[in-house]
Order: sequence, then C-alpha cells, then structure tokens
Amino acid sequence: MAWTTPKTDWYGVTNPSDGVYTGDRFNAVDFNRIKNNLTYLRELALKMYDEFSIVSLGADRTYSDYFYADEINQLEENLKTINNKTLKRSYGNPPTYVANGNTMDFAELNRLERAILDLYDRLTNESEGRRMFTWNFGMRGGDL
Repeated sequence: MAWTTPKTDWYGVTNPSDGVYTGDRFNAVDFNRIKNNLTYLRELALKMYDEFSIVSLGADRTYSDYFYADEINQLEENLKTINNKTLKRSYGNPPTYVANGNTMDFAELNRLERAILDLYDRLTNESEGRRMFTWNFGMRGGDL
C-alpha cells in the first residue's frame, strides 16, 4: 500500500441566510486516500509494535459508490486503534455519525487527516531513527 499525502486544508462555509454550502466536497478519492493511508500506517506500525488489526473497508470506492455513516465511523475507529496501539496521542473526540444525520464537515476532515499525517510523521521518524546493530556470529579470519 502506498502513502498519499493527506489533504489538510479542507475548506467550507455555509451561508447563514440561505444555507448554501460553498467549499470542498468529500468524494471517492478522499475516502480511498484516508482508508489506504490508515492501512499504510498499520503496516508501518507493525515494524515496531506488536501485531494488531484494523477493520478492512474493502476495495477502493468509485464515484458511483455511496459512503455510509458506519464506514466513516470505521475510519475514525481505525485511526483510534492505530494510535492506541502505538503512540497514544490526543487527536480530539470525533463525532459518531448516524444514517440520515450530520455528515463530516471540513473541520472534522481537517482533524482526521491532520491526525493521520501526524502519526505518519512520528512513526516514520521512529522507524528511520531506530538504531540498527549488526550482529556478526562467526569468526573473522583464519582457523582456530
């Protein structure tokens, strides 16, 4: 699984007079990026931490697919699992989404993707910064 730079500059505003939203829209590309980055983080974490699993959200979505509240909740839950099994950082309290209820807004998308990026940076630094010691079990040179 390849890492894709998260979108951390989500923007949106709702006009108070007519309720019209102007700004970024969440789509299949965004869902796939978040889903796949979480899978990448798990694989990165397993190089340094005990085995753990996250819930698979299946194949990448297309523009004709719908996103459901339980899938968005699972993205949040997967982030929580990775964080709890590794660095135990504080990334705020995500809302729980329900069918026909509120949807993710730009603030929640920024929080989620910034948390993913922060974990990526920290886990990458930890992985690359680990000291490696080469063991040489054998005799160097000639006979005994």
